[in-house]
Amino acid sequence: MTDEQQPDEPNAAEYRRADSAKMPTTPPGQEASIEAMVAAMGGTEATRIHNRRKLAERRAMENAEGTAMGRLQANLIAEFVRFEEERAAERRQWDASHGTALDTLAQGFRTARDTAARHDLAEQVGSSLPLAEAGVIRRVAKALEAAMPGVVVDARVDGWTAKEIAAELDLTPSYVYRILRDYPWEAAWSLYVMPDGWTSDDDDEPWERVTGGTEETAGETAEEVARRILDEQLDADLATKRVRVAVWRAGDGDDLAEARGDAEHEPAA
Repeated sequence: MTDEQQPDEPNAAEYRRADSAKMPTTPPGQEASIEAMVAAMGGTEATRIHNRRKLAERRAMENAEGTAMGRLQANLIAEFVRFEEERAAERRQWDASHGTALDTLAQGFRTARDTAARHDLAEQVGSSLPLAEAGVIRRVAKALEAAMPGVVVDARVDGWTAKEIAAELDLTPSYVYRILRDYPWEAAWSLYVMPDGWTSDDDDEPWERVTGGTEETAGETAEEVARRILDEQLDADLATKRVRVAVWRAGDGDDLAEARGDAEHEPAA
């Protein structure tokens, strides 16, 4: 073969034309492509008819506008189909998890009214757990064992009694008391006064912070800490004012609306 007969090296433009040539160009092929895309979209019969008409219109535009426009339209359609396929995959994944034992457990927990109902729910669902779901719960339970002191203390900060915590976590009260004793928590508190003449009970009351601090405590609730600090700080001058002490767990911030406990003093009339 002579140099003049050697084929030219393909350039980028020729490569792109080769890719686009793989698209169906005959009416039957284009119709089959349209039908496949319509089927992938699902929906009602009316929706499928609408989609089929729109896709046919796009095909007609592709034929009328030339190669460059055709490639653009094909790419847009391909992206649309890919999006619909991903959505369908997400729906299949959701359907696969819906109705599992874990889903039943979660729904039952939301409607359980007390500890006894939650205990019965665990007994009922636990006996029917498939291996994979039982494995998930076992791994969570092992992780919870290491985190148990934090769970117990945080519940106590919010006002749960040791007996209530023990019943909810299926522990003995003595074990809960031991955790509360061995794991003190750091309380952050602030003392506020109400400006003279302000009598509104709205949530946006202009409380003015006077002082605050942190201290370590064991076994007390946030509300108990607030009452104790209020008693300690209430001198003769503060006793003539409206005073409030708010308590958070250290690191929670100092937003009054999110205080874990508080106590107020009203001056004598």
